[in-house]
Amino acid sequence: MIEDETEGKIFRTTRDKGKTYDEGASPVLQRIGRRESEPHSEEVSYMYDVLTTNFPDSRTFWDLHHYFKLEDGTEIDLQFDISFCKGLILKKALSSYDPSQFNGRIPDMAINILSKSTWRIDLLDHGDYCEKVKIPYYIVFTPYDTVGKLYSPPFMRVFHLENDKYVHFDIRDIALKEGEEEMIDNTKIVDLGNRLPFRIGLMERKKSHIKCGKLYRLVFFDKENDILLKTTAEKERERAEKERERAEKETERANQLKKILEKYKQKYGEIN
Repeated sequence: MIEDETEGKIFRTTRDKGKTYDEGASPVLQRIGRRESEPHSEEVSYMYDVLTTNFPDSRTFWDLHHYFKLEDGTEIDLQFDISFCKGLILKKALSSYDPSQFNGRIPDMAINILSKSTWRIDLLDHGDYCEKVKIPYYIVFTPYDTVGKLYSPPFMRVFHLENDKYVHFDIRDIALKEGEEEMIDNTKIVDLGNRLPFRIGLMERKKSHIKCGKLYRLVFFDKENDILLKTTAEKERERAEKERERAEKETERANQLKKILEKYKQKYGEIN
């Protein structure tokens, strides 16, 4: 159990099962974070960047506690690496998310990255609770080989509601390798239906882990076309490249006009 910092309520949390706190310290002051490695942190930041950049009229939360109330009145605290509310315009920052403060708005999607100490909770407890609070899509994936052979990457599991019950399917193939967007395998891209404005897939990264080898990333695709959605920095680099190409074409055109003018002068003399 953990006390919420802002409301003073006691919630059941699935994040601190099996965890211990330093002797004499308050669990509230020692808030449990999910990010346990550089790859974990990189993936949370990447997903948040892509979703906020491409869907500014929806709200993406990262590394945030979500407080829900079950039908029997039990209040639970679920922490997600990423959650997404389509069409929710909320510009102010939050310390936690409670749907009761937003007209009962349940996230359309939640994502957790499997890690060595939380993968069982994320797959089992979180899956059960997400079903109970009726989150339409709950997704987990493994960025590198740290949780055992059963869920070794590339691995992504998608839970989705059908008749108020979760069914799930696994993705174990990549849709592309980083830097090879012209080689996207669209048979490995997952369309999550009309509720979400994007499709998802797995990408093998160029970067590798010092001990565990290959790294993988959950990536987002355009809803209609096989186009990888970009981060803010990637879009800026793309814009800068297009501007450079435009400037080069303008320079080339100016040089061509200059040559034509020089030929005219040689033939007819100076222009008065």
